Amino acid sequence: MSTLKRKLKNGEVVLGTWVTINHPDVVDALSELPLDWLVFDMEHAPLEISDIEVLLMPLRGVDISPIIRVPWNDLVIIKRALDIGAEGILVPWVNSREEAERAVSYASYPPRGLRGVGPRRAVRYGQRSFLDYYENFEKNERILLVQIETGKALENLEGILSTPGIDVAYIGPMDLSVSLGIPLKFGDSRFQEALKKVRNVCEKYDVTPGIHAFSPEQAQELISQGFKFVALMSDLGIMRRGFINALTMLGRIKEEARIGY
Repeated sequence: MSTLKRKLKNGEVVLGTWVTINHPDVVDALSELPLDWLVFDMEHAPLEISDIEVLLMPLRGVDISPIIRVPWNDLVIIKRALDIGAEGILVPWVNSREEAERAVSYASYPPRGLRGVGPRRAVRYGQRSFLDYYENFEKNERILLVQIETGKALENLEGILSTPGIDVAYIGPMDLSVSLGIPLKFGDSRFQEALKKVRNVCEKYDVTPGIHAFSPEQAQELISQGFKFVALMSDLGIMRRGFINALTMLGRIKEEARIGY
């Protein structure tokens, strides 16, 4: 069983960040840190499959699981993301059990699903036998995450999270707050009730609750609430935050003018 899969099964907190900058130096530097996973973002970042295949290479031999957020719940895109060596797939905008079932089917080989055979880099170009990969990957290595980011997803949460094969319910706080009509008002009681509902339904169906944090302080608070899969901002966000802090200390940015989510 992969380290990330084992930690999730044990209920441990797993930490990572998002990769949006298209250069392997970023991943190479992050590979030296005690992170559990990295999400490579195809939905909102300018990254394509061919880009990510190169970005994954610095993770060979390190204990950090690569996860790809695909741009949509699409059979072809999910197949290609897995074939280049993703251990996890994050599917955005999952709003019903039917959509959750499709995500599981697209990420699974027959007879469980519809994934075509041609794993390429996922089997280290033939160094790992396909039969070993076929028999073990989905059960012991693959992580399937669905993004909970709309009011409709909250309404259908029981159906989504009771779908066999779903490992993590990942809250997209910005989209969810916008969908609820309270953009970026993360302290609003409606948003906090949504977080509580996700945690409770996750516990009922043995699914890991996940969420994006915009600061280390927020990450600590979310972990104290019971979230186990927590994103520490993103490569671009942390870089900007670091420079903003430095420029504020040096008087180039006024404290009250500091920006961010």
